[in-house]
Amino acid sequence: MSRFQVPPPEKFTFKAVDWPKWIKRFERFRIASGLETQAEENQVNVLVYSMGEEAEDILVSLRLSPEEEADFHTVKTRLDAHFVARRNIIFERAKFNQRQQEMGETVDSFHTALQCLAEHCGYGALHSEMVRDRFVVGLKDKRLSEQLQMDPELTLEKAVNRARQSEQVKKQQEMLNCNFRADVHVDGVHARQQGGARARANAQQYRQKVKKSAQETITQCMRCGDSKGHGVQQCPAREAVCNQCRKKGHYARVCRSKKRKDMKIAMVTEDSEEDGAAFLGSMSDKDTLNGKWRILV
Repeated sequence: MSRFQVPPPEKFTFKAVDWPKWIKRFERFRIASGLETQAEENQVNVLVYSMGEEAEDILVSLRLSPEEEADFHTVKTRLDAHFVARRNIIFERAKFNQRQQEMGETVDSFHTALQCLAEHCGYGALHSEMVRDRFVVGLKDKRLSEQLQMDPELTLEKAVNRARQSEQVKKQQEMLNCNFRADVHVDGVHARQQGGARARANAQQYRQKVKKSAQETITQCMRCGDSKGHGVQQCPAREAVCNQCRKKGHYARVCRSKKRKDMKIAMVTEDSEEDGAAFLGSMSDKDTLNGKWRILV
């Protein structure tokens, strides 16, 4: 039975930061392709060839004996030391300790990022505890972070699971709130539509009422007093003579001079009622000017 043909990983960049990922990919290639079952020397040759031309010079600089150079695990261990030693452990740990959960970053993504950063910090047996501490302190949910810190038996797995549950509950709450706001918005729209329909109906009724009232209200003719409505040329009082003021063009019932006279009489009556006497007239002579005489009524 023929094995599945697996291509080797891409050429190595010879940057220390890329070595851990690249060697892991080569390990997967070594297992998937069946290379691990072949001779150790052949595995070393495939490793050096897959890395690229610069790997030849690095292999020489390692000063391996012929026996060591033919052993895959020895060569890999020396290459690990060569590239990892060039890393600044202090800088790597500083990056790890400054890592915070970013806005919109899931709990799982944050946990994975911490694991990758801690890989180059050289924590050894403390690896899991250091990741746990950084995970708890770096959570975006500070309330959850405080609760986790009060658990004396907290493990990394337990902290991650509780953070996942909290994240899931918050997502569900957001979904419920969104649905509630959508329902309220729809109800509000319906209420505004119904209220708008009632307002338009009331406005229409008011306009009809005003129009009807205007139609029923007709200005009274100032010449004849008729309220049936007619033009100036059709007015029956157009050629009539007023019995009150003897002027032409109106009836006595709408005469303005009659109204003015009535007003004068009313004013005289009011003045007379103040002192209980009515003014009848006045007489004057050369000795007495403006002498007035009154009579009680």
